[in-house]
Amino acid sequence: MSTLIAEWARAATPPTTMTVSEWADAHRLLPETSAARGGRWKTATTPYLAGVMNAVHEAGVRTIAIMKAAQVGVSEALNNVLGYFIASDPSPMLLVHPTAQAAEAYSKERLGDMIRTTPALSAVVQDKRTSGAPESTLSLKMFPGGFLALGGANTPNTFARWSVRVAIGDDCDRFPPVVGDEGDPGELLANRTLSFHDRLAIFASTPVMRGGRIDTAYARSDRRRFFVRCPACGRADFITWNDVAHFRVAFEEHDPLTAHLRCPDEDHGCGARIDEPARRDLIARGEWRPTAEAKEPGLIGFHVPAMLSPWVSLPELVAKFLAARERGRESLKVFTTTSLAEPWEDRTQRMEAHPLYARREDYGDGVEVPAAASALTAGVDVQADRFEMIVLAWGAAGERWVVDWRIIPGDPRKPEARAALLEAVSRRYAHATGVQLPIHSACVDSGFATSEIYDFVLAHQAKRVFATKGVAGRSGEPIVGKPSQKTYGRNARPVPLYPLNVDDLKAEIFASLALPTPGPSSTHFPSRIETVNEEFFAQLCAEHRETRYNKGGVATHYIWVQDRERNEALDAFGLAIAAFRLLNPNIRDMAERIRAAAAAPSVTTTPAPPAASPRTGPSSYLMRGKQ
Repeated sequence: MSTLIAEWARAATPPTTMTVSEWADAHRLLPETSAARGGRWKTATTPYLAGVMNAVHEAGVRTIAIMKAAQVGVSEALNNVLGYFIASDPSPMLLVHPTAQAAEAYSKERLGDMIRTTPALSAVVQDKRTSGAPESTLSLKMFPGGFLALGGANTPNTFARWSVRVAIGDDCDRFPPVVGDEGDPGELLANRTLSFHDRLAIFASTPVMRGGRIDTAYARSDRRRFFVRCPACGRADFITWNDVAHFRVAFEEHDPLTAHLRCPDEDHGCGARIDEPARRDLIARGEWRPTAEAKEPGLIGFHVPAMLSPWVSLPELVAKFLAARERGRESLKVFTTTSLAEPWEDRTQRMEAHPLYARREDYGDGVEVPAAASALTAGVDVQADRFEMIVLAWGAAGERWVVDWRIIPGDPRKPEARAALLEAVSRRYAHATGVQLPIHSACVDSGFATSEIYDFVLAHQAKRVFATKGVAGRSGEPIVGKPSQKTYGRNARPVPLYPLNVDDLKAEIFASLALPTPGPSSTHFPSRIETVNEEFFAQLCAEHRETRYNKGGVATHYIWVQDRERNEALDAFGLAIAAFRLLNPNIRDMAERIRAAAAAPSVTTTPAPPAASPRTGPSSYLMRGKQ
């Protein structure tokens, strides 16, 4: 095959004098499935993409890093780059996605659609055997003078087979840390171009974490920003979310319709308000400018936030931000990375116990559950000689209160110990209104005494008790995964077992602990519960997070390191959060029921909420901000 490819490549045609954007405007036809719903490509629709595409022609450029928001057109711009090199400057190329499955899906759908709808491409890409020419496949597109190979970053063969002039890594922040025994897939991809004097490597991604692949590459580049000019004072600068030193998005609190750009030149009497139509005019006349000196030759970078997009208005963007802020940390992380194109920086690598102990508060005489809370969930850690259970009360926007922490002694394999656990999860707690609240949902770790825990869960499903299993190394996946049906016992009874992404679960806990109270997603601690003592807080802060880097200094993943033997409070806290996500409550409705129960004569107990389907993915209550 390699000899045949080499012979085919020798039929190279000379490149045209067109730029990528000119080629796209002249030849590219969009499929009906595209955002534009078909028709001709028009660079004028997304003027900021012209500089991104045409950077491939700049003398001396060897690497392009594109740190981008989602749905800003960069993926189609990369398609245009591929189309240009196929039709006008034929070259050996390699396109890598995070997984082989993603590469295959791209080849079937987006690449296949582009070839079919663009005559300049369908005329040269070989889909059938003609005149002895090599035939294209899903993973290899053949054309006179070159080829396009496609593969996944999770497959070593992707990097072992090809020597190419152009290499593209799409969604590179989601590449695995290493591939087989070969090393970092980003470095392996760039290395496939080294035998070409006019080589080019392009890396594009929404950023995931500070110090990740795209963040590191962009930070080492010339850091280009898209500059626009104030129509009032003429100042040229780039657009940020809230940096007063540059154009920023401004709005009145809780009112997205007031969103506008604000000129940074307020010290000289400008500070002009730039509304939505004017923003689009500014972007149409903008230009890319470097803001730093590259730290390595031939490396340029582009930052493409959603504030440049023609498909989302500033009011829509502000509405998305306000909703994310209300929902809490996980939604803010998504907004930061996919809308602002900024890496998420988690400053909660380690927590100290003493400041948390010092901020304990009095919930009130006879009050176990504060007035602002409406739902109770429990997390049960299982040890060889005891259960340890925490109970959290939940209010609006993910705000939470610790209301109980208790040790239930006994061997979990013995019926009497499980009977004591049942008594604990059946306990009711005094709300500030006088209503007695039950625990609405509980998660129990099944890592020890597994069969007995399964028995307990099956016997008490009506109390919304769930079996769970913590799994490390799944950062980025849903915190509560889809359950598997575990069968056990003589009658092979199935029990749903929910996997928990403990890495991100602990990150959420630490992020909450770092927030000031009161406020969305913050955590309160009681001063009147003797068990919520120094040892409790030491267990809660028993681990810290360490970032792992590859040989090139790029952050690839993180791990949690245990600083002390006992960490039961931290584990139980995470289980109570998982129980809340599985409960999927409507906090506003539950608060109304509590008020109604408190107002009713001689009624001191509020019923549990109606059964709801457990939520397992990003659509959980915390992610959707349902109140």
